[in-house]
Amino acid sequence: MKSKDPSDGNPNPKSPNLYSLLVRIPGLKYALAVFFCYCTIEATFGLWSASYLVFERGFEVDQAARLTSLYYLGITIGRFLSGFLTLHFTNRQLVQLGIGLIALGLVLLFLPFPITILPGFLLIGLGCAPIFPSLLHETPVNFGEKNSQTIMGMQMASAYVGITLMPFLFGKMASFTGYGFLLGFLAIFLLLIFGMTSLMNRKVRLGKIV
Repeated sequence: MKSKDPSDGNPNPKSPNLYSLLVRIPGLKYALAVFFCYCTIEATFGLWSASYLVFERGFEVDQAARLTSLYYLGITIGRFLSGFLTLHFTNRQLVQLGIGLIALGLVLLFLPFPITILPGFLLIGLGCAPIFPSLLHETPVNFGEKNSQTIMGMQMASAYVGITLMPFLFGKMASFTGYGFLLGFLAIFLLLIFGMTSLMNRKVRLGKIV
């Protein structure tokens, strides 16, 4: 009598070990770092930008709240526009566009002129918009269809760690450095995103060549 294959009737074989995926798949470690850094920027700016305006730039509380709402408006508008931009740009290009817009927004906020604050907030929101969905959409392309569902779960977990931990950490740091450090804090993580995405794309490309 023919022995039964243990995989028979099991359309969903056991998921691969997460550590083995990190070791085996080129660029995955960098992808997880990018999600962590991006969500650090989005959550920290959303939570602490009003405090920055009040304590560092002398704005009234209601004015600071309105400007923070512009940031979220920028994300909303940007997510809507991203759907159309995907017809003309690749996911990687949209990520680079988002990084550039955030950088421009931070430069405007670094300037000591009140007139640059409004466009700075709006640009940071617009820049944040395409990064997260574009990185998710690129997952099967970067890491293959087979493990893409598991890897997306890992990316989401890394994102939630950034959302949960880093705004709290910045709040603790701000008690020593002041809220003026917010822009430098965000700039550090933006540079990390740029570097990590470049390394991820390089590792993925070399892995596919090999």
